[in-house]
Amino acid sequence: MEKAELVGLLRTVLIIGLIYFGVRILMRIVLPWLMALFFKKVKSKVERQMNNQANQQQSDGFQQQGDVYVKPPSKSKKKPIERTGGEYVDFEEVD
Repeated sequence: MEKAELVGLLRTVLIIGLIYFGVRILMRIVLPWLMALFFKKVKSKVERQMNNQANQQQSDGFQQQGDVYVKPPSKSKKKPIERTGGEYVDFEEVD
């Protein structure tokens, strides 16, 4: 009985150690690769957004960099907001 228990214990410790060191070695190889892949995707996304923004500014009629351009307000007239309900109450401070 004692021999079987010792063999089972050693096997369990060996399996746990192999899993631990296997994960450590795997993370030293895989983690940097995953991080590089992630940052590469983020970089390309930012570049696309910058290109889209630059293209949009050029197509909207904006001037070259350094020039000042004021975009005129839209011609559509907005209806004034009508306030309905309730009444105005003038509050006074009490000392």
